[in-house]
Amino acid sequence: MTLAELNDLGEEAATRELLRCCGSTRWAHEMAGARPFASVDAMAAAADTIWAGLDRADWLEAFAAHPQIGSGLGAEARSATATGSGGDDVWSAAEQAGSASASMDLLARLVEANREYEARFGYIFIVCATGKNDPLIELRIAADEQRKITRLRITKLLESSGRITTHVLDTSRGCPAAGMGVVLDIRHGEAWNYVGRGTTDASGRLSTLTASQPIIAGDYRLTFDTGAYLRERGVAPFFPDVTITFTIVDASAHFHVPLLLSPFGYSTYRGS
Repeated sequence: MTLAELNDLGEEAATRELLRCCGSTRWAHEMAGARPFASVDAMAAAADTIWAGLDRADWLEAFAAHPQIGSGLGAEARSATATGSGGDDVWSAAEQAGSASASMDLLARLVEANREYEARFGYIFIVCATGKNDPLIELRIAADEQRKITRLRITKLLESSGRITTHVLDTSRGCPAAGMGVVLDIRHGEAWNYVGRGTTDASGRLSTLTASQPIIAGDYRLTFDTGAYLRERGVAPFFPDVTITFTIVDASAHFHVPLLLSPFGYSTYRGS
């Protein structure tokens, strides 16, 4: 998304995009109302000013949009991504990628330390907060860490132009494979985290898998529900599903990954 595109969005759509940068509803609404921004620097300055004018409840709402460090992104977070709530889980996963390679013992200790911190201060541990200060001082430290995260995410929001699309052709019938379910996941460590899902349209195409969030460099997996598609057409599936795994290096590019399907074979390639 470009700055001009953000400036041109309607109020509701702009607020939704800005909530991906910071989980405070009030911050997102005030930022949307402060448009148009003349430059990225002007937008970042407005973000800082609006953030500084919020109260404790707004800060805590923003903190709560982050998963705890070391907790990973499980089913609950994936569900939040699917419904467009809970912040941006792909960005959160990337920001916490270092914990993906941690041992189970270290992860368990991180989770326990997070619980102790939240029990003491009433919100999750945010990056460089120490847990050794007076609660009021600690809150201000955590708020400043959130401010830094928000600035980084604003940059990501305005840099994100890459997308992943697909197109399924039924070669046995010589037509598009309409109505096929597709799921997109991204690899983080040894786990696969949900990115998006959809159903191919009448032309066999699906272009909304990454519509609600930007892509980042990494390994992705497309899973096609070929079994349901073939059974609906009276064909016993030899492949109940088809999985295509691919690697993205340049996250600003368009990655079109089609599937050519027949009952007993399939192929793929990078399209355009």
